[in-house]
Amino acid sequence: MEGHSIKYRNQFIISCCLGLIAVVFGAFSAHGLEGRLEDSSLKAFNTAVQFHFYHVLVAMIACFAPAGFRHNLVKLAINFFITGIFLFSGTIYLLSTAGVVHQMNVSFLGPITPIGGTILIAAWFVLIVSAIPQKK
Repeated sequence: MEGHSIKYRNQFIISCCLGLIAVVFGAFSAHGLEGRLEDSSLKAFNTAVQFHFYHVLVAMIACFAPAGFRHNLVKLAINFFITGIFLFSGTIYLLSTAGVVHQMNVSFLGPITPIGGTILIAAWFVLIVSAIPQKK
């Protein structure tokens, strides 16, 4: 990608790691959880994988934001995507596999899931605003 430079190397690396985890969890869902989880739990886990993947891809693309974007906001949006993935998908992974894959009581995480979703929504909003030129 000549002429394009990565502006947020650390966030890009973290996003790549999260992408790797999304593939592993997707494979785990298809090959390790099928028949072990109730349908509703398996569906929740798969939804978490989908949202995880979508937001990883957006975060990675945002790492190459064009020069006209407000880069302080782009960086904030990327960090929101990363945080939202952990809080939204991460809590769903733990909640949907409780008692089957791990024997931890994680019910206290339930209220954190919508906070993660709200952070993902905020990430999209901040990314949109980052593309709007500032008035001078």
